[in-house]
Amino acid sequence: MQEKWNQFVYYLCEAKKNGVEEPEYHSTIEAQLQLLGWMRYKNEICHKPNLSIGNNGHIQPDILVQKDEKKQFVIEVKRPLHTQIAKDRDQLVSYMRQLKLKAGIYIGEQIEIFYDRPDSDNAVSVLSIPLELDNKRGVRFVELFSKERFSKEAIVQFCEERIKEMRHQESLNKIKDNLITDAQKLIAEGMKMYLLEKYGNTFSQSDIVGMLASLNFTAVSKDGLQSVAVHQEQESEVVNLKRRYDKTRYSINGGVPQGKRRFVHQLVKMYVEQHPTVSFAELEKVFNPALQGSYGVIRTINYIREKGYKRKRYMLEENELLHNSDGITFAVCSQWRVKNISKMVDLAKKLGYVVTISGDSAPSPAESEKEGVIACVLTRNADAKGIFDIATQTMIVLKGSKINPHHLDNIRLNIKQKREALIAEFAERSGDELVLVKDATFYSPSAAAMFCVGGSSNGWREWRDENNNGLDIYRK
Repeated sequence: MQEKWNQFVYYLCEAKKNGVEEPEYHSTIEAQLQLLGWMRYKNEICHKPNLSIGNNGHIQPDILVQKDEKKQFVIEVKRPLHTQIAKDRDQLVSYMRQLKLKAGIYIGEQIEIFYDRPDSDNAVSVLSIPLELDNKRGVRFVELFSKERFSKEAIVQFCEERIKEMRHQESLNKIKDNLITDAQKLIAEGMKMYLLEKYGNTFSQSDIVGMLASLNFTAVSKDGLQSVAVHQEQESEVVNLKRRYDKTRYSINGGVPQGKRRFVHQLVKMYVEQHPTVSFAELEKVFNPALQGSYGVIRTINYIREKGYKRKRYMLEENELLHNSDGITFAVCSQWRVKNISKMVDLAKKLGYVVTISGDSAPSPAESEKEGVIACVLTRNADAKGIFDIATQTMIVLKGSKINPHHLDNIRLNIKQKREALIAEFAERSGDELVLVKDATFYSPSAAAMFCVGGSSNGWREWRDENNNGLDIYRK
């Protein structure tokens, strides 16, 4: 079945790669349906049939699939670089209901199965399948819609099972959301029972409760998975986070150097301004979604809302939204890393823009805040510069910062030992000064401040932004 799916989807992938228009894509889909056993000459694949509805009405769906002259399912076709909007879904559902069909298929930038559940106001999207080889969901599609296996009863059964799975996952997501929201209380309570059972003969309940109260528990969702972290506010060690702050800046045609997402936004905006008659379809050909990855370079506002993407995935402030000659409002994706930004730099050069790349200096404080980070300094017993990440609440002490070469008198022994280990890893002596030779990343501003000043320190107050505010105002 995997091979059958690969045969079915191959030419759809090629069509998407070549950015074909809807009529050509339509013909390709009809040809591929024959791989699943449906035949044109038997009138099983009906191209834009003109169907009578009621006394005087007519409808013309893109593709109607029949078996023994009985209607089985309907397909709504859009070109492969089209971005699905509510109107597309509504059109498909309208055909399904007028033809009294429970299942309908949307084929455009992806394949999506819709199910019109009895007594439901809205049809449900039960399965989305990207246009790609070796996709396991694609195997399920072939099993369901091959002529030899097809039955309306099997489709209904599959759709009902999918709805149960989706509701089950939704319930799990609610539990995850509750854990993230009430992590401190829930995790501490669970840990208390575990510790009482394991150490109850050695420590009293008040001992264990007191110890738990000195810890800060957090739960965060990362890449769709749940992970739980525990740390002590002033004793966190340096961690080498995968998401290090990248100082690289990009300027277009000699303009102001900017971070990744601002660079991409400016590139798209300049192109739209210089091509005032460009359609959104043409824009998507230029800024191919694959250049970014799963979120695409640009998406319409309707698409973003329908998919339920969080605001941080796209640049959605009023002054960031863009418009084109179609009257379509769209947003630029904000998710850029070293791996995919290089593709946008190459694209900009192909479009004739001059791109200058620099990475020697940190961004200005104002630009840093736009990028979701805050440039800050710490001057008590040190001359340190840092970057505070608002999203992750982590702090990077930058290379070149001068930290206290001595420990404070009241420093605890275990903290002193940890600090000495960190100094050995990140700093070198230059005369009477202790200077960082590489960036060091900490779980919290307080841990970073402790490292810099030489002992206990409230980093939320000690670190100051460009307006001399403590980082408390950015604390989650």
